[in-house]
Amino acid sequence: MLTDMWRGAGRDWRCGGGTVALGFLALLSGCTRKAEFTLRQPFAPPAQQNLKLLSDSSFCALEGERATYAFSFPLPGSEAGPRAFVVYLTAPPRPAKVAADPADPLGVRGFLIQEVGALAGRCDFVHGTLEVRSVPMAPRFRRLSLRLQTEDGAELVGHAVVENLPRAVQTMEREFPADVASVLPTQPEEEPEGPAESVAADSPAEPTPRP
Repeated sequence: MLTDMWRGAGRDWRCGGGTVALGFLALLSGCTRKAEFTLRQPFAPPAQQNLKLLSDSSFCALEGERATYAFSFPLPGSEAGPRAFVVYLTAPPRPAKVAADPADPLGVRGFLIQEVGALAGRCDFVHGTLEVRSVPMAPRFRRLSLRLQTEDGAELVGHAVVENLPRAVQTMEREFPADVASVLPTQPEEEPEGPAESVAADSPAEPTPRP
């Protein structure tokens, strides 16, 4: 039975059904999108000090000089419902274990946004590690393990399986352009050849830190 299934996948691949074959391989590897994080906030009221965040909205974009990871979560303990938390990370493109450091252009950078409640706002990750691993037989997926601390003393710990869907990541980037721009490594500016000219430009909206 399994031999026949493999043969079917091979025929799909040879006939141009690469997407079907890749999906079949992902199924065999037991790989589906999933994020399970715990948000620890020792400064919060007792009911909010350990929040379980669950979601299948876990995506990545692996093209370019850096990989980016985008997560959306409903209210703690739920797997569906209105979005309440957002996590955005950018890291080197190759699978590895990397430290979080806002001052290091080769380190992990990112933020957490809480959209509801008294602690609503944004905080950046300043310490901790992110480990990214490839998934055998499922090249569109990555496994993540993270333990990241924020500037206000919170800690995000957990695991995720993310799928390479750049459009999903870009959707979040368009929704939070100022927040995303503030954590991306900056490129050195080139010196202008001629005299400097004053150019008026609209400034992006400032990111909103948590209280």
